[in-house]
Amino acid sequence: MSYRWFKNNRMYVATYDIEMTDIHRLTPEYYDDHIGNQTHYKGDLNLMYTKITSLGKLEHVGGWIDLDNTTHLKSLGKLEHASTSIFMRRTNVTSLGNLKSVGFNLDLRRTNLTDLGKLEQVGGSIFCTRDSDTHKLLINSKFVDRVASYLNPS
Repeated sequence: MSYRWFKNNRMYVATYDIEMTDIHRLTPEYYDDHIGNQTHYKGDLNLMYTKITSLGKLEHVGGWIDLDNTTHLKSLGKLEHASTSIFMRRTNVTSLGNLKSVGFNLDLRRTNLTDLGKLEQVGGSIFCTRDSDTHKLLINSKFVDRVASYLNPS
């Protein structure tokens, strides 16, 4: 289980698992030491506004993963599956890489994807900015029926 909140424009994360029961400020170093070495992460993972550059060995997230405004992140690395949703607004990721499935929604607003990678399944909608490179890529793919586009995305 994880919770997020903001205090003085800094993100804090409270996680509960066998090793961690304290509140930590999510820094790239903390991520690398505690989450990036795992292949599976149970629950939701909020990484928005962080300066992480890699998802490390992470392959599966048991809940949603929020990567909004993680501008230092260039790829999804080994990530293959998210059980619920992936939020990737305003990231510099250009390919979905090894990602195969998203259980619910995939939010790609204000991204400039050039490649869908190995994506096979999205259980819900794919949100994107209308007339963007990402939108053009999606409407020419097997996911055209899942696309929800916005003129003025948030």
